Parts: sequence; structure tokens; C-alpha cells
Amino acid sequence: MTSTSDFSPTMARPPQPGSPSADARLAALRAAGAHRFDPAGYRLVEALLERARALDGGARERLAARAAARLTALDASFHRARADAEAHLRALADAGVPDDGALAAALALGELPAVVRAARRRLRALAAERQTTAVPSLARLRGEVAARDVRLPEPLARDLAELPCEGDVVERRVKRQAQALSSALSTALFHESLVSARATLAVARAADNVPEDAGPYNAQVLASRALCAAERLSEHYLRALVASLQDLGALAAALEPQPEKPARKKAAPRKTGDAGPRRRPAPAVRKKESLFRGSR
Repeated sequence: MTSTSDFSPTMARPPQPGSPSADARLAALRAAGAHRFDPAGYRLVEALLERARALDGGARERLAARAAARLTALDASFHRARADAEAHLRALADAGVPDDGALAAALALGELPAVVRAARRRLRALAAERQTTAVPSLARLRGEVAARDVRLPEPLARDLAELPCEGDVVERRVKRQAQALSSALSTALFHESLVSARATLAVARAADNVPEDAGPYNAQVLASRALCAAERLSEHYLRALVASLQDLGALAAALEPQPEKPARKKAAPRKTGDAGPRRRPAPAVRKKESLFRGSR
């Protein structure tokens, strides 16, 4: 227990108005931003100290003591609020939210309630983003890609590897990305099925179009054997081979010259003075001409 002898007469007296202790504490609080944190409280302490300077005797002492009490309360509330704001900023940093410098600047200015509100708003938004949601068929599509050994494009494979998910469950912040990747997987599987069906159909057509009396060195026989051997050795190689053959066929068709259409014979221009209708040939003449044309 502290004895009364520990207190000196200077400590028992309230700080004198205009003394370095009261003015220095007030100036330090202003530099830290207390006048922005609690404008009314800061102005009250400042006014009490100014009023006490103009008084003498007991009134001066009473106002000085009141100013000292208000200054102590302002100092304590300001530092509590500053510690709370700094704790919120540390929580943002621990959560991985990048600091754009705005909150640090507001903290330095003493706008502590605004810092706390902004930090809480960002933490709530982050918590809402990190809530999980389901993207149907994502896990099934990934499993089907792995089972069928589908070769995905490199960007798609990289994005799938970096996607944070557990089965069909992903965080809300990456829900749109997961839906886009699911659609890309579906498209890749459809394209793989289409290419596989084309390759199988090409092998079947090549085998069906082989003549029965063809020799062992017939071109169609050799092509059919090559396609069947490619199908047995590697299905991926067969798809690539059929795709290259289709590209070559399309290129040959594009380079083949188009047959020229016969030019139309222009009708003889009518004379301007001939305003009457054209005379049609007699039926007998027409019949003769048609028979002649048919005989040719």
C-alpha cells in the first residue's frame, strides 16, 4: 500500500494554467489528432485553460483542476480509441487486405471512428466473400477430364490448379471464376467427344470403302490399314492424324479453281422508235424449231 509520504506537494496540486505540463500535453494531443477525434472535448479543455489564465486565487485553482481532469479524460479516451483503430488495422493486415494508405492517413489525422468503421466494413465484406458456395458439376467435370485423359489448354489447366475449392464447394469471391472454368471444362469435353467421334467415323468409312477385289498394295487398302493401326496404337495420335487430313482436304478444296460459268448472251437492244410489242413467231415455226432443237 502506498503511504502518504510518497506524494509530494507538487503532485498534490493541480497543474497550473499556462504551465509546460498542461500546455505540452494539450499540444501533444493536438499533434496526434485529438482535436479531430473529439472537437468539443478538446475545445472545452482549451477554453478552461484560457479562462483560468485570466483569474486569480481560488477560482484559478478550481478551473485549473477542472481543466486537468478534462485533459486527463480526453487523453485516456483518445489513446483507447487509437489503440482500437490500430487493432482493426492489424486485423485487416492479418486477413490479407491490402492497405491503400487511406486508413493510415486517417489514423495519423486522428479520424479514429472513421478508421474503425471503414476497417469493420472491409472485414465484413471479406467475411462475406470467404463464405462458401456450391458450383454444381465442377467436381464431376474435373473427374471426367482426368478419367478420359483430356489434354486441356495450358491456361485452363493452370487456372484449375490454382482454384481454391473442395469438390463443388468454393469461396464466394471465386464463384464467377469457378463457373467460367466449369463451362470451359464442359466445352473441352464436348470438343474431345466430337473429335473422337470424327476419328472413329473416319476409320469406319475407310474400312467400308475398300474394294473387295483390291490387292494388298491398293491405296485404299493401305490407308485403311494405317488408320486401323493408328487407332490401336494411340487414340490421341489417330485424332491428330484425322484432324490433319481434314485440314489438308479443306485446304485442297479451297485451292481448287472454281469452274467458270458460261457468260449470258446479251439481248439485242430495242430500237427507240419501235414502241409496239414484239412479234412472236408463228406456231408452226416454233414447233419446227423445238423439234430441231430436240433432235440436236
